[in-house]
Amino acid sequence: MKSKINIIISIFVFTILVFFSCKKSENSTEDESYVKGKAEIYVDESLLPIVEDQEMVFESKYQKADIRLIPKSDSDIVNLVLQRKIDIAVLSHELTKSQEDKLKAIDVIGKNTPFCSDAIALVVNQKSSKTAITVSEVFDILKGKNSEVQFVFDNQNSSTLSYLMNKANVKSLSKNITALKNNLEVIKFVSENNNSIGFVGVNWLLNPSIELESTIKNVKVLAVGESIQKAVKPTQSYIETKEYPFTRKIYLLNYQGRTGLGMGFASFVKSEVGQRIILKSGLAPVKIPTREIRIVKSNKKK
Repeated sequence: MKSKINIIISIFVFTILVFFSCKKSENSTEDESYVKGKAEIYVDESLLPIVEDQEMVFESKYQKADIRLIPKSDSDIVNLVLQRKIDIAVLSHELTKSQEDKLKAIDVIGKNTPFCSDAIALVVNQKSSKTAITVSEVFDILKGKNSEVQFVFDNQNSSTLSYLMNKANVKSLSKNITALKNNLEVIKFVSENNNSIGFVGVNWLLNPSIELESTIKNVKVLAVGESIQKAVKPTQSYIETKEYPFTRKIYLLNYQGRTGLGMGFASFVKSEVGQRIILKSGLAPVKIPTREIRIVKSNKKK
């Protein structure tokens, strides 16, 4: 009888150990490293194209890495980070000090990696006679002082709209501001409406998707400056020198708190390869990749 009880107890203990072992394997991060495993990265929708380029090259280089990019609005992503529902994000800013303090209060400390600068491009219909606009004109329209022009943004919670409102010191939206769903819709709207000016992340225009290529032909980018004479377009050089007024730095925020794909991807986007991807895209890398010059001696006799 005693031996039977011992056997039953042994079976019970074994079952419990197997159960917890399986649960551990389901949630374990032991198989995750800098270059392998799975990770979700939430990306400000206005910055999606350049992050997609980075992700594609990273996964082709490290085939055991599986990164899923999830586009969301800026404020949605910030809220998810603060609620500890996500660990990795790409935003056009760092968290505020008060937001960082909230995370530190629960022992969550992140690492922010700036990896490039982009710009907010102003686009108009190709048929528009307008080719340039001043910063003060933009601010006046945001304040509702000019009702003839309609400003179009990707959505009400976008980093693009927030950036411009902060710059113009505007607290509430005027009637001539329209918020849609994403950058693609902004470009399509402007291509069909002559009295509108759309605001989009410039990387959507520099590397358009197949879906966007035909639409982009129907819009053009405005030059912007403190005066019309000093107005410039958001080219790579003017983003780098910040002569284009609406530039912003892009960050990868990592709150994993462990060695994982977030850390590996952050290292990659700031590496020589990652910075070359930025350079080729038309945005401004945080550091210019080195160029090797090879001098080949000719064996030909004179």
